[in-house]
Amino acid sequence: MRAVASAPAAVEDVRLQPAHPVTGLIRSSRASVLRDEVATRVTPHEVTASASRLDGAVGVVNLPTSRLVFVRYGGDVVVEAPATDDRVVATVPLGPMGVRRGASAEFVNDSAFLLERSDSTLMRPDPWAGALVLATDQERLREHRDLIFGDASVRPAANPRVLARSCRSSWNSLASLPESTPAPVLESFLKVVEEQLLTCLVLAAVAESAACPDDRPDARLGALREWLDANHGVEIGVVDMAQAIGLSVRQLQSVVRSGADTTPMELLRRTRLLHARQRLLSADPTSTTVAAIAHISGYAHFGRFSAQYREHYGEAPSQTLRGRSRP
Repeated sequence: MRAVASAPAAVEDVRLQPAHPVTGLIRSSRASVLRDEVATRVTPHEVTASASRLDGAVGVVNLPTSRLVFVRYGGDVVVEAPATDDRVVATVPLGPMGVRRGASAEFVNDSAFLLERSDSTLMRPDPWAGALVLATDQERLREHRDLIFGDASVRPAANPRVLARSCRSSWNSLASLPESTPAPVLESFLKVVEEQLLTCLVLAAVAESAACPDDRPDARLGALREWLDANHGVEIGVVDMAQAIGLSVRQLQSVVRSGADTTPMELLRRTRLLHARQRLLSADPTSTTVAAIAHISGYAHFGRFSAQYREHYGEAPSQTLRGRSRP
């Protein structure tokens, strides 16, 4: 193994192994080559070099659903990354890195941070220490976050330094694997590494609330109401509702309780009654029956529907159908 040449003593070195079967290593003196090696695996970006020749290196670990990339430019460069959209990209500086987000002032960052989803990020990495970059899909990160924190009330403190340590140790461990590592062992190890990295990425992303706009309870509740409007006529339960909007059952219950002061099943009942009433008010009583409307509104038991309808609206559904009452 070789340490990165000329890296500052205060910076933890990232070990590299040329032609390694897991991490790989591509060296180049051209900014365009280094840029393309990273861009095709992480996110599009531009690299502007101050010198005509660099002494750069790029190594990539292809995890099951994510990518861990090491990049060192070996010269002064400016890296401009556009908005990442549906990708989540974390950068771990291995030396002091100048960072500017959007129109904000530049600051020096030496810990992990996320690239902006809706704005550009400008970076001036340490030319010899380089950086590690972890990239995954927003949906993959959401699934992992829900797996860890199924209860919506759980909100851990953001800890980007945990992600930085995890990326460094993961890279070094992978770079240390011998070429003779059996394929099944390597596959299992890569899965374990990715699980660890995604867990740390979840912790680092807690402060980046803008990265998960759909996590707002009002947005989730609105999505649930729309889904119930479209699906109330079939047999559904709490699990179906939770899966439809990407929440655990406990998260769903918390969102509905805080936003509508009720339970998911009660919200479903209200939705069915509302749609049943709208159908009764607009139906032709000479060609439509109350039982038929109850059925298409999601009620399998006519008696239960009639009782709930009378309790909620103060009249029998047959009275609404005959036009004796209007809202």
